[in-house]
Amino acid sequence: MTAFFLFIYNFLFAVFFIILIPFGLIFSSNFRRNFFYKTKERLAIWDFKCDISKKTLWFHCSSIGEVRAVEPLLSSLKDDKTQIVLTVVTKTAREYAKDLKSIDFIALLPLDLYPIMSKAFKIINPDIFLPIETELWPSMFYSAHRKKIKIVSVNGRISEKTFRTYNKMSFFWAGFISLIDTVLARSADDAQRYEILSKGKTKTFVTGNIKYDRDFSSGASRTDFNLKEDDIVWTAGSIREDEIEAIIEVYKILIKTYPNIKMFIAPRHIDKIENIKTALDKAKIPFTLFSSGIHRESGSAILVDVFGKLQDIYSISDICFIGGSLIDKGGQNPIEPAAYAKPVLFGKYMSNFKMEAKLLTDNGGALIVKNASDLAQVSINLLSDRQKLKDMGAKALQTVKSQKGSIKLTIDKIREFK
Repeated sequence: MTAFFLFIYNFLFAVFFIILIPFGLIFSSNFRRNFFYKTKERLAIWDFKCDISKKTLWFHCSSIGEVRAVEPLLSSLKDDKTQIVLTVVTKTAREYAKDLKSIDFIALLPLDLYPIMSKAFKIINPDIFLPIETELWPSMFYSAHRKKIKIVSVNGRISEKTFRTYNKMSFFWAGFISLIDTVLARSADDAQRYEILSKGKTKTFVTGNIKYDRDFSSGASRTDFNLKEDDIVWTAGSIREDEIEAIIEVYKILIKTYPNIKMFIAPRHIDKIENIKTALDKAKIPFTLFSSGIHRESGSAILVDVFGKLQDIYSISDICFIGGSLIDKGGQNPIEPAAYAKPVLFGKYMSNFKMEAKLLTDNGGALIVKNASDLAQVSINLLSDRQKLKDMGAKALQTVKSQKGSIKLTIDKIREFK
């Protein structure tokens, strides 16, 4: 039955992709840029020679956040008897990972069509395939299983919303998720969801969230962004297009009290940047594009139109707001700003990072806001009491420190499988 569903999936995938290409090329400049980026890699046309004298570990990440999270794993597992292969989905992750010394081969993930995926696994011939977090691709799993390659999901997580969807479609997903040999789960809830979806066929171990163990020591300084130490820096990270009106309202309130504020607005999706620019223009808010450089005479709003800079921006902020949380999008990862001892604010919609959000709020390192006016008022209350601001940031950092140790557990488990 799984083979039948794989056929249907591949047929629909191919049809959808064929239809998508002309629309994307005509209407989306971002699609055009990415479509022609290393196209051969998407077809598994790779120049890689597998060294059969070594163990081959194939890690797969979606974006730059996951790549940064697995860096300690890669460096720890890399030795004279092991070669590391890494595939990624996004261009920014590919550009970032190409310079990692622990990787023997880096490429974009091929299209999830069985003939292409099967070819990819034949080329790499890994001993273990290690998808990170939520990377669940039917043709990928089926290809690995057919070649008797062990699949170990690292930092495995499934949000409540995704779980409900997959559970309703268990007739389709159960067969593919059950092909995962072992899940090293982020939490007990995630482990349980994998067990239910796989009908008990997948082994699970709770190893914790490896993102707590990242090295956050390399933050930026305000001089790197041409900012003064007494500037108020307020950052809205990974915001969705539907949240921009709320951020505009917050800006209008905060700038009345703090004329020296610098507000960084970082969209979750760069391809929505034009819509956000239009909204800022309509609201008559002067802004600077991050890519153009920040100058003292620039407007107080800085629109982040590049990838890979949000971590540095968090590190020099006074307050950090996590996007995707004022609307029902599940929120984004609050660990990065917390690890830089920054007070973290987010809305009630944090289902994708429920455990991290609860830990931070329970320990006093984060606050939940109801709406734009509440977000502005909470920010003013914190900024008016520097000791309170500092104490909240310290509690956020302590929360991150208290959760460290997942990397070691994960490495130990992977070494067992080697």
